[in-house]
Amino acid sequence: MYKLTIVAGPNLGSSYVLQEDGNLSIGRHGDNVVVLPSARVSKHHCVLSVHENEILMKDQGSSNGTFINGILAKSKKLKIGDRISVGEYVFEISDPKTKPPRRAPDVAGFGNVIAMPIAGLKELPAGASEPGAPMQGAGAQFAAIDVANADTPPKDLKEKILWYFERQLMPVFYSLNLKYEWRLMVLGLLAALTLGNLFISVYPLIESGRLMVAKEASSRARFMARQIAEQNVQFVAAGASAKTEIGLAEDAEGVKLALLVDLDNRVLAPATKAGQFLTNGEEARFAVKMKELFNSGRETGHAAELDENTITAIEPVKVFNPRAGRNVIVAMAIVSIDTALVTLNTGEIGVIYSKTLIFTGVFALLIYAILHRLTLRPFRVLTEDLEKGLKGEIAQVTHEYKTEDTDQLWQLIDSALQRIPRTTTPNNSLEGNLLDSLTGPVRMMGELARFGLVLCDSDRKIVYLNPIFQEISGIREDSALGQTISAVARDQAFDVFATDIFDRLSANGTEPIAEDYEFEGIAYKVNAAAFTMPGGGQVKGFLITFLKTEG
Repeated sequence: MYKLTIVAGPNLGSSYVLQEDGNLSIGRHGDNVVVLPSARVSKHHCVLSVHENEILMKDQGSSNGTFINGILAKSKKLKIGDRISVGEYVFEISDPKTKPPRRAPDVAGFGNVIAMPIAGLKELPAGASEPGAPMQGAGAQFAAIDVANADTPPKDLKEKILWYFERQLMPVFYSLNLKYEWRLMVLGLLAALTLGNLFISVYPLIESGRLMVAKEASSRARFMARQIAEQNVQFVAAGASAKTEIGLAEDAEGVKLALLVDLDNRVLAPATKAGQFLTNGEEARFAVKMKELFNSGRETGHAAELDENTITAIEPVKVFNPRAGRNVIVAMAIVSIDTALVTLNTGEIGVIYSKTLIFTGVFALLIYAILHRLTLRPFRVLTEDLEKGLKGEIAQVTHEYKTEDTDQLWQLIDSALQRIPRTTTPNNSLEGNLLDSLTGPVRMMGELARFGLVLCDSDRKIVYLNPIFQEISGIREDSALGQTISAVARDQAFDVFATDIFDRLSANGTEPIAEDYEFEGIAYKVNAAAFTMPGGGQVKGFLITFLKTEG
């Protein structure tokens, strides 16, 4: 046994039983099992039959067609969760014996979204929507998730990455998008990319250059220290410390310190410092450390970076000791080089960062402008075509741009537009049926929209208002249908605003109106348009939408 429930349109929530090996007929005539009193429904519209747990829908030659998940179909096998559109009624098939699947909570303010496929889902629980299915009405889920695996990451590495991305990272951005406009979100991400690029690309280059300078300075310092040690070894061996010298090393470019000291850190050369002790500074501590290493058996010199701008090298002076029968270390040549002369200072680094930031920022703004236009262009074309379609001028919206994720939205809109009757009957007949022919598509659009919408006839009486408009204005459908906005408006300011809109549209029905208005301190962008017969003429109806202004 299956259940057929009205999930959108009149009689919302009504359910009908679909028995095994039974037929369920739907139509306007009283001999149907499901009777739908609507001009948009044919006398015998369609039949649903069940045989061996297989559900089949057959259209009975209806004038407006039967739609399965937004796609026109003459005959189609159905499954749990499929939606059948008949006129302004939308039914959903369910199995009352199956436990409903767990679902993510609706995101407040998003209205309706397109169900997105999730990689790795092979099989869905009964009653769940198939991933990638078309829009499913108010509060639809972002994706159908297998109950058993909803909280368990998949084992495949690729699918696991996508699982964490969708459940750990994206909810942060979804919540931010509830507070901030999409454009601000993209600008923020591009700004983060620009700043990240500075540290990912510029900093490593600067650091690499500094390390190369340090390496070169180390080689130079060791070479100079080795020269000092070699040219003074004979004097140290002879005990003639007065003859020791360091040559031109002390005056070489970038050299901070050049000394020849014994193992007690007493200066042997240059002569101007002879007899003094090297006791202060990083070089003194480094010399003590090297002495300990030499005493413990080290025989080679070493260079070290004592701070950001100082490289110090120490080379041993070896003389032959007859008692030991080998060369022993008796002195040390010390050379310290200041690398600040050949490395970038803080100001120069700041200039490099600033230039990189400017060029990367300009490039990011260009990318943003392209993405912004590329994203909005298809929807602007859609808006223009939808307005023409609602007036009966076209039967299908333009879908030339390649945007795979929105293909289902276009298909759904095309399906709705195809319900608008296009006939060659005389103008007086068209005038009488124009508003009626638009009510069904407008109602469907209103149920799926995330903005407030109200449709009025030529006498300014309400024909339809969607749930979001009811929430915004406080006007309820059960008491407002057939009444003017002036009669049901909760405050005088909105009455005056609506009257002004109607007056202006009546004066020039072909020119849409865009205004700003506030309900209880919340700003909305109001767009209004009048319906007239092709070629102009008397206004036959009014359509007004209320879209919340971000910020």
